[in-house]
Amino acid sequence: MTIRYHNRTRLSAEEEGGAEYVSFETLLAESDVLSLNLPLNPKTRHIISTREFNMMKRGIIVINTARGAVIDEAALVDALDSGIVSSAGLDVFENEPEVHPGLLANDNVMLVPHMGTWTEETETKMEEWALDNVRLALQEGRLKSIVPEQKDMQ
Repeated sequence: MTIRYHNRTRLSAEEEGGAEYVSFETLLAESDVLSLNLPLNPKTRHIISTREFNMMKRGIIVINTARGAVIDEAALVDALDSGIVSSAGLDVFENEPEVHPGLLANDNVMLVPHMGTWTEETETKMEEWALDNVRLALQEGRLKSIVPEQKDMQ
């Protein structure tokens, strides 16, 4: 599989790990699988909606394990019904705990209850990260991971 990505800023070659940086439009137009991995903020709410679905390659698979509202669920239902999206895998929902009825009724949609991090390994890493952040905050007055939108709060 060729891995392509789009990000606010291009990663270093080391961080890219062989993935190819492309424009958002190219990512939508040429991808067979779109995996959404981004924060929810005013700029990313409904970043995938009718306009973006209409740019996608017919038959795309959409996976969202980020935040539910990065996808306009009504537009996703329409894209599934029209065949633009062949299937979707979601573990987050726009109006949790409510799920759009069109997603519930579609056999080509896999819905799981916000459990993408429910592995022993991931939970251990998350606990270690949180403890490291507390230690750094108390000892050095800084955090290991700053949310970009909060960088001026440090």
